[in-house]
Amino acid sequence: MVPKLLLTSLTKNMSTLLKMVTLSASCFLFVLLLASSDEKLVLKVEARDCHKVWTCKGQDRCWEDCKNRYSGKGLCDLYTAPPVPKQCFCAYKC
Repeated sequence: MVPKLLLTSLTKNMSTLLKMVTLSASCFLFVLLLASSDEKLVLKVEARDCHKVWTCKGQDRCWEDCKNRYSGKGLCDLYTAPPVPKQCFCAYKC
């Protein structure tokens, strides 16, 4: 009779312990999900890249115009065919 009573008590304690561990694990996963959801919101709000192109009037002018008009970075063509004018390529967040 004593071993059966001891076994019943031990089983109840193990059941309670298992419920506590499951609850703790569930809480941990909920907090982890909540923390990771903030990063996903930031990624969804991120701006995409846009580009504008116009005739280049010098590297410095291209850089300044792109920065002033679009808050971007502008670069002139290094090499072009003779009849084609150099182009200023402006990349910015839109």
